[in-house]
Amino acid sequence: MQTADNRKRLVEERRAVLEYLALKALANRKDVLQALYDYLVNNESPSEASKKYNVQKAQLKSAAYQLVSKARPPLVVKLLKLAMPFLLEIEPIVEEGYCKICHTPIHTNHAEPHIAVKHQDIIKKTALELEEKIKASLKAKKLVRATN
Repeated sequence: MQTADNRKRLVEERRAVLEYLALKALANRKDVLQALYDYLVNNESPSEASKKYNVQKAQLKSAAYQLVSKARPPLVVKLLKLAMPFLLEIEPIVEEGYCKICHTPIHTNHAEPHIAVKHQDIIKKTALELEEKIKASLKAKKLVRATN
């Protein structure tokens, strides 16, 4: 019974992390995603990563804290590493101060709350697509290893 509970918890954690990453990508905050990648995956200091991508250090640390509060750090790092190429391909729904879905004018700082409140369905759909792409890429890697 405990393994079923662990599996359920792992699925929930994975989904929460992917939804958070999808929200950042949909809000056109790929700079924050790249800074997070350098900070959490490449072990750069928050100062270096924030300078490189022109993101406030407090914002970077806050995003990292948000991620780590959703799942255990090793899982966050693994998911970020696997999802990053797919995250960069996501087309943002907020650009040039407008939401492409509901055509609402949005200030840059309010893009994430707007998407989180008004377009939760798109976040969930994007997170599921990310999960499928990650699974497919892992399967492809296993096939390559098996043929070698």
